[in-house]
Parts: sequence; C-alpha cells; structure tokens
Amino acid sequence: MQRVRNYLTSVRTEVARVSWPSRKEVVSLTVLIIILSVVLGVYLGLADLIITQILRLLLS
Repeated sequence: MQRVRNYLTSVRTEVARVSWPSRKEVVSLTVLIIILSVVLGVYLGLADLIITQILRLLLS
C-alpha cells in the first residue's frame, strides 16, 4: 500500500510541474488545426478529382 501512495504522490508532484497552456492558446491552436484540416481536405479532394479526370481521359 505504501508503494501505491508513493507513486500517487510522485504523480501529483510531476503534474504540478507541468506548464499548462492558457485557455487562449488552446482555443487559438484548436481553431488553427480545424482550419488547416479543412484546407488540406479541400486540397486533397481537388487533387483526387483532377487525377480521376486525367485517368478517365487516358483510359477511355
């Protein structure tokens, strides 16, 4: 039981040392990731569409 208590105490100590981001940082980075994901999705979708059309022209 003492080992469990020591472990939990050390975990609490380590978590207290963590440099947590502010709410503003979290929100701005989340918005950035969502925007980048949408842009990448549109880019890949257009690339797929173009490659599909090229292959249809070549194979028909």
